Amino acid sequence: MKIRFLNKTIEHKQFGYSPVYYDERKERLARKKEQYRKLEEGEMSSDERREILRGNLRQEFSRADYRKREQKTSNIRILLLIGVILALGYLVFNGMDDIDSIVSKLW
Repeated sequence: MKIRFLNKTIEHKQFGYSPVYYDERKERLARKKEQYRKLEEGEMSSDERREILRGNLRQEFSRADYRKREQKTSNIRILLLIGVILALGYLVFNGMDDIDSIVSKLW
């Protein structure tokens, strides 16, 4: 037994891994195509229609929230830029000599 253990060569292990790609957009498109097919053929029940409407409303509300957040951050960024431009304009028009007095007043 020991002799066999010592003579055994180590072989590398091979794994048959094939990655699975998940395309959410493609699946959503396939679901919508199926829903429209059912709707045209009259196979869709009123419960399924309600569920589709609820899903669409949820999606619209989430998009609206995202738009509001992005617009808020954009507005804050614009206000900060306007403030910086005004401060630089003040320094340019009043001269750089007044910087010491402004800094001393702030501190």
